[in-house]
Amino acid sequence: MTEKHVAVLLADGFEEGEAVVFIDIMRRLDIKVTVLSCMETTALNTYFETRITADDILKNCYDTMYDAVMMPGGPKGTDNLSANPMVIDFLKRHINEDKYICALCSSGAKVLAAHQLLGRHYYTTGAGLDKKFDDGQFLDQKVVVDGQFISGKGLGVSFEFAFTVAKYLLVDNQEKVDWQANHIYFDHWPLLSTPDK
Repeated sequence: MTEKHVAVLLADGFEEGEAVVFIDIMRRLDIKVTVLSCMETTALNTYFETRITADDILKNCYDTMYDAVMMPGGPKGTDNLSANPMVIDFLKRHINEDKYICALCSSGAKVLAAHQLLGRHYYTTGAGLDKKFDDGQFLDQKVVVDGQFISGKGLGVSFEFAFTVAKYLLVDNQEKVDWQANHIYFDHWPLLSTPDK
């Protein structure tokens, strides 16, 4: 099986806990991760002022096609992602190529729904943000999978979200995903209440 490659899109103000848990789980499972700053530099300002540096900036990797694109939440972080035309074009290109689009917390609403990228797909998001947008169909669940869209409600379900993304990327090696969840003593796997739509 060929190596899977995920892009994590970060902008100033992102929720660092959501990003770091996701990156950690992907790399534990030997899924390649490229952390991309959607700002002008790789040094990023996070929601709670943890110093984090990206691998590269989006502009340099814009033409690369990834197996999945992930975005964490964070109020200012998702505002910055949503306001960046390059981010939206990057997402549209991956949607058109049927790649996984993985949105945690507010990014589902404030990036995907705000730009009419979900269509009739089901998704979840935090803080009642679904009420601000007409796009997509909100489900009040921890993690929602609908076709190529995988969304999670917030920081508290970061592990569930990450393992769900891994499950779909490593479809031929579910044992590896299950083993890693058990290895880190994560007791909420597999999810029983997240059927595909």
